[in-house]
Amino acid sequence: MKPWLSLILLWAVQVNAITVIDDAERQVEVEAPVERIVALAPHIVENLFAVGLGDRIVGTVQHSDYPIAAKSIPIAGGFNSLNIEAILALDPDLIVTWGTGNTDPKMNRLAQMGFPIYVSEPNTLEKIHANLLDFARLGGSQTESLNAVANFKQKLDAVPIQSGAPFTVLYQIWNDPIQTLNGEHIANEILNRCGLRNLFADAPSIAPVLSLEGVLSGNPEVIIGSGFADEQPEWLDHWRQFKQLRAVKNNALWAIHPDLLQRPTPRILDGLQRICERTHELRSRQIAYPPLP
Repeated sequence: MKPWLSLILLWAVQVNAITVIDDAERQVEVEAPVERIVALAPHIVENLFAVGLGDRIVGTVQHSDYPIAAKSIPIAGGFNSLNIEAILALDPDLIVTWGTGNTDPKMNRLAQMGFPIYVSEPNTLEKIHANLLDFARLGGSQTESLNAVANFKQKLDAVPIQSGAPFTVLYQIWNDPIQTLNGEHIANEILNRCGLRNLFADAPSIAPVLSLEGVLSGNPEVIIGSGFADEQPEWLDHWRQFKQLRAVKNNALWAIHPDLLQRPTPRILDGLQRICERTHELRSRQIAYPPLP
């Protein structure tokens, strides 16, 4: 092949290449729209489906359960127990990994083998939007994909940030021991936007364990409970025995599916809307019927 022809072919590949910047501030480049994706976290799977790329996912990890179609995708291990042989057999042209969730040292081996790897760590609402846009671009920026990205932004902007003095809140993710999330988790952004102040936002660990005395001393005005399913966790009503709690006096013991506040996907906007509506109702009720001292 003549040298000038090689240069032309190289230039053509570079022109068609797709480049994005992932959440680790790394440049990720693929030569053409990706067709075979290995997605190494449930939120990644869900976000790829959201932009119309679900049929291009050839492998995932345990607990990738939404949408229903995700359950039929071959599993290549768990968060921290990847099956390298299975991933290689899937012959992916893109691997999307969860930054803090996939700590298996085998990830380094995959990187050394030259696979394009996108690190997904959407710990804010804006980063969810950015991930969706990147996935749409990596998939070839089809109209369906770009519309899904635009719809996320429109739905986010349609929920106003609530003003006024915030209500204090305990967001409880488990009961034995009592456990919450601090200000580093994306759920905290939802609470803040809805006019709620996380009493334990400054805790040093992202999922701190609390004492009963610590909760009673903080005396939250709202308690939100998330278990592992749609049903209201049984332990949420256990707080009613503490009549002095402001959350009990306010009848503000709210339940919500954990995926709607903890999984960084478009469904988190449903959680945002629900929590904001409940907060608005509580504020309106207190304006009409001020609480007794």
